[in-house]
Amino acid sequence: MKLLEAVKNKKITGTILASALVIGSFGTITAFAANGSDVIPKNTVITAKAPLDSSVASDIPQGTIEYSKDTYSRTDGSQDFTMEHWYDPQTKDFRSDLMEYSSDHQLIRYQSTYYLNGFNELVVIQRDKDGNPLSAKTLKRSDDPSAFEKLDQKNLAFSGVKDNYKASYWISIGTEQAADGNTLNKVMDSYQSYINDDTQANMQYVAYLDQESGFPVKEELYEDSTGTFKLFSSDTNEYKYVANDGTIFHADGVTLTPVKTGAEAFTE
Repeated sequence: MKLLEAVKNKKITGTILASALVIGSFGTITAFAANGSDVIPKNTVITAKAPLDSSVASDIPQGTIEYSKDTYSRTDGSQDFTMEHWYDPQTKDFRSDLMEYSSDHQLIRYQSTYYLNGFNELVVIQRDKDGNPLSAKTLKRSDDPSAFEKLDQKNLAFSGVKDNYKASYWISIGTEQAADGNTLNKVMDSYQSYINDDTQANMQYVAYLDQESGFPVKEELYEDSTGTFKLFSSDTNEYKYVANDGTIFHADGVTLTPVKTGAEAFTE
């Protein structure tokens, strides 16, 4: 999904990284870059490398909660993230867990973000490597409505993920067979971006969509700054329905510290 409105001309580190990922990464991470002729800094392009047989949910629910997982990294190893999302279509409660890793895959950040109570309350929990809460902040919509506006504009459901790939800028470039035998429809978006602070490149973003479900199985980003396209990053995705065990959307076991702005909420 497109994160241009959230991160254009910003470095994706620290607070900006955490909040931008939460805002924009429902179903696809690679498309942090904009379509068409938009140009954004290299660090707003964040994707991942993972196996090609990532599972895809069917439209027959096994539970009531829509769950997705994105695993992504830069080809040069400089960025490595895993994100998990839970969405309740009935209550509209949403949770997103961000796990950031070092180049040797050591966990360096673990953060849970919740939008609760009819999308009127934001809770951000910093966790240790075992998932135990270290600190937590809470923000009410009435104190800083801008912290909720980006998500207000997005369809967080599985249907929203599929709708992203129906936009006019996607070009069909054929099909491919996945390792499990399923047919994947390949679509591509072309644009320009920066791969470092001063090098602009032509980019090709290729998504592999499961023909039966419509969900992306993997995504690859290629850059051409030297006259030849080469893989810049890749991303794999998983979608499934899970049961609501009563703990997914409850920020228990930690004292919530009230804050007045979104920036405060996402600051460690």
